[in-house]
Amino acid sequence: MSQGPLMVLDSAGLWFRAFHSVPEKITGPDGSPANAVRGFCDMVAVLVEEYSPSGLVAALDRRWRPDWRVELLPSYKAHRVGDDGEEDAPATLAPQVDSIRDVLSAAGITQAWAEDAEADDVLAALAVRDREVLVVTGDRDLFQLASRTTTVIYVGAGMKKRLAYTPEVVAERFDLPATEDARIYADYAVLVGDDSDGLPGVAGVGAKTAAALLREYGDLDGILAAASDPGSALTARQRSAITAGADYLAAAQGVVRLGGRAFELEFSGDLDGRRGPVDLARLEEIGERTAQSRAIGRLVEATSGLAPA
Repeated sequence: MSQGPLMVLDSAGLWFRAFHSVPEKITGPDGSPANAVRGFCDMVAVLVEEYSPSGLVAALDRRWRPDWRVELLPSYKAHRVGDDGEEDAPATLAPQVDSIRDVLSAAGITQAWAEDAEADDVLAALAVRDREVLVVTGDRDLFQLASRTTTVIYVGAGMKKRLAYTPEVVAERFDLPATEDARIYADYAVLVGDDSDGLPGVAGVGAKTAAALLREYGDLDGILAAASDPGSALTARQRSAITAGADYLAAAQGVVRLGGRAFELEFSGDLDGRRGPVDLARLEEIGERTAQSRAIGRLVEATSGLAPA
């Protein structure tokens, strides 16, 4: 039997999508919200049924806003910090995350994390494998992981849109230079900025200008070099904008680019995402507690085709 792809999940991104896509009227017997549990289980089941991976790993945030990223760029996710210093997330989501992680454990699905790292960093490390990898996310920053062996499956709201991003698709979609991998997307994201992550971008440099500059100068380092070269073809306005944003650009590169920092990954189960033992009694208990036995059962059935550990 030929080896199927390794599917790696941006878990927090998926359960946030699930929470906002499934009505909160979905509850357990005690009235506790269970919409994220249902949505997450259904999402993962659909993805596994569609792509038939032989391995599945759920990547987790150990730190949703690592100190080293904040030191580089203090605005990074600053608007998401709540009064308690933690992420300002819906109060009804946190208990459901515990239930989702319980489901993953009981279903024999491997979870992976690293100290002082976000799921993005874990996904970047998992994507560097000598096999086909599918990175499932709703975060465009992860387009940079697309390569000869890695495809990024972008999940839209409510799973209504699922698009597969290869390096060729990334280059075509954003009018970027065509290369063997899509690391150039990180430079594009730095230039354009992203309000959701607290990245201001370079003033006056929009999507079209950023793409044109990257096609002309190859990457962000090339653009910065051109800004300091009086003989370059940059317009006076572009030169001024890049020069004014040089400190931001230097810091943001370290924040957005993935794979440049070494992390020691930790796994709850098999490193290749092969399915571990299934605890049916525990799954039944979670299903009764959340009233999501059907969704949990679908997830368990879908993942029964994973290679055994």
